[in-house]
Amino acid sequence: MRSSRWADSPSELKEEAAYTIPGECERLFCDNMAAIFLGEGNFVRPESLGMDALDIRPDEAKKERTCIQRWVEVLDYTSDAVYRGFVGSVGEEQTLFVFFEDSIPGCNLKTGLMALFELASLSDFGCTRIVACISRTPDSTEHEVIRNLGWCGFSLTTLQPWCSKNHSESVISAKWLFLSAEV
Repeated sequence: MRSSRWADSPSELKEEAAYTIPGECERLFCDNMAAIFLGEGNFVRPESLGMDALDIRPDEAKKERTCIQRWVEVLDYTSDAVYRGFVGSVGEEQTLFVFFEDSIPGCNLKTGLMALFELASLSDFGCTRIVACISRTPDSTEHEVIRNLGWCGFSLTTLQPWCSKNHSESVISAKWLFLSAEV
């Protein structure tokens, strides 16, 4: 019996990735990130959309919200790390958000960070900054990741730059610590 994990054609793999990667990234969102990037109230989407899928909303809602431009999954084979994230934009400025999950702190970050900075600077992405989302745990390895990212030019930030003017929720996450760096 053939596993459903294997696709019959390359286009099936592409379609599966278009829905799997956004789902994995959205799973990592805290409530504040979901409200800011996915909408809230009447504008919440009932399910994830694949890249370039039609997303119909009133123009006013689009102007007030941060838009997700792309979903990203980067596999770093040298350290067995998986970086998931998305490109969010406010106006013309685009930012690459990357989740540093629990398995990443024990990894060598050098090659992964170099790849992420290179990816963010590509013309297709055109990001001006990267935001690392570090899990808020009392684990000492998380502190090591924060210290290492500090050496690479990352500094603490909040979600305020990506919030609409009418956003009344907290811009600090209970789940993630946000560190930002210029590309």
